[in-house]
Amino acid sequence: MKKSVNFLIILLLTGSFMLSSCALSVNMQIIQEERYQGIIEPAPVYAVETLDNSKIIFLEHNLLANGTVVKGDAYFRTVDFPNYWFNENTRQLNGNIDFPINDSLTLVFGDILTLTGNFGAGTGNKLYGIYSLPVKANEATVYSVDLFGRITLSINNRMIILAPGQSYSYTRNETLKDRNATIDISYTHTYINKGILDKNNIRTSMVAI
Repeated sequence: MKKSVNFLIILLLTGSFMLSSCALSVNMQIIQEERYQGIIEPAPVYAVETLDNSKIIFLEHNLLANGTVVKGDAYFRTVDFPNYWFNENTRQLNGNIDFPINDSLTLVFGDILTLTGNFGAGTGNKLYGIYSLPVKANEATVYSVDLFGRITLSINNRMIILAPGQSYSYTRNETLKDRNATIDISYTHTYINKGILDKNNIRTSMVAI
């Protein structure tokens, strides 16, 4: 198997990324596998009561791409761009933060990509500051947050409310033809409401606490 560094092209905020610029054809099938702990609502719910401006809600999205080369010779994809750490015990968020931490900051969105299998390896992540809603967060749209830390978002044509600690997951499968190779890839998306954080616990450094 040949190796290629950073062959993956990632568009984190829009939720789309290409596994190969030389892909000949793609056969996408949505698997009806969803795991969620939130409340499903029929329509967007806009918050009336909002958070104190000294706090934010931390929403994290984890995309796990598990690929298997089933035919031919494929380039080995790698990704390695860690940009933040979150300590669950101290509730402290450290990272390369390129957005202002001010009174208008309402939500921090963490986007994580992990490659596994014999087609690629590695993990990368990035933080985004959200100041107004609604907003696109990878494949989801966040409509509102409230003072209890709940997040109302739309994913897969569903309106879902996630309380702190709750998550929503779904899986899609793809068969990718890349040059002379055929790769079966399983994408698992997980959205996790990490809850309310004090803005003083957001540190603009890469020091893991």
